[in-house]
Amino acid sequence: MRAPVNLPADAKLFDWMLFALIVAIGGSSFSMIRTAVETMPPLAIAVGRIWVGALLLYILMRAAGRRLPPFFIRTNRKLHIRQSWKWMIAVGATGNLLPFFLFPWAQQFVESGLAGVYMAFMPIWTIVLAYVFAGETLNTRKMTGFALGFAGVVLLMGPDAVQGALSSDVKAQGALLFATFLYAASAVLARRAPPIRPRVFASGMMIVSAVMITPAIFLIDAQPENWSAAGIASVIGLGLFPTGLNGILIIILIRRAGAGFMALSNYVTPLWAVAMGAALFGERLEASVFVALALILSGVGVSQKVRLNRPPASRMTPGVK
Repeated sequence: MRAPVNLPADAKLFDWMLFALIVAIGGSSFSMIRTAVETMPPLAIAVGRIWVGALLLYILMRAAGRRLPPFFIRTNRKLHIRQSWKWMIAVGATGNLLPFFLFPWAQQFVESGLAGVYMAFMPIWTIVLAYVFAGETLNTRKMTGFALGFAGVVLLMGPDAVQGALSSDVKAQGALLFATFLYAASAVLARRAPPIRPRVFASGMMIVSAVMITPAIFLIDAQPENWSAAGIASVIGLGLFPTGLNGILIIILIRRAGAGFMALSNYVTPLWAVAMGAALFGERLEASVFVALALILSGVGVSQKVRLNRPPASRMTPGVK
């Protein structure tokens, strides 16, 4: 039986603005990972971006006058990990620790386009997990919308990316699929977590992720003398934007509009990446891009269509402290 939870409110204009900003920031990650992995081992990229993100989020939290809660709480003369920290550890491990290593590792063996296709699995995982564990709705309308979005992403990435699935490393593809599942699980855990201010939650989960992943760097030969300036800049960029700033924005959006709505950004993000490539680097836009655009936007629109007969009393937005 699913645990009863308050359902998120329907997406408002501010939620769509957050959605667009998350897409714009997240769309830069694939190219930065591709640049970094040319001279840096995947584990070093993961450690670097998580620490940069953790420092940024901590600074933003303290600038807002917030503090992290004590890690331990004493009950009956015994020390226990505070409940809020348990949730931050769980979200950090599933959403940051493992996926941030798996994606750079896998992109050594598969093309970025194929990685983008696999990211489209994240919304599918999310709607199932959110239905089972977070009380979010699962209906034909939503399933149809997500299917249209997935088809749009596959078309956007092109036949080469799809054919690459037949020739690329099976283990790498399995790692990508598992990483998208972890992203989805992290989103649902963030939805189920008790009310914690977004800056505090994002900072705490990123700090525990940084602490947990750091010992692993001593297990590899990082070879820092081979790191290029572009690779180091890419890791810093990954930490500041897709990891750090998006960490806060994603928590806010999940709490406001639900994990399923936030997961839709993974359909639009590849589209943004293609558009930026055309705008900044003069890359050609094929006709299929515009068909993919129509499919993706149709999918987002169908899945988020408001049902007017939904009882307002059943949709209470949880408070965010």
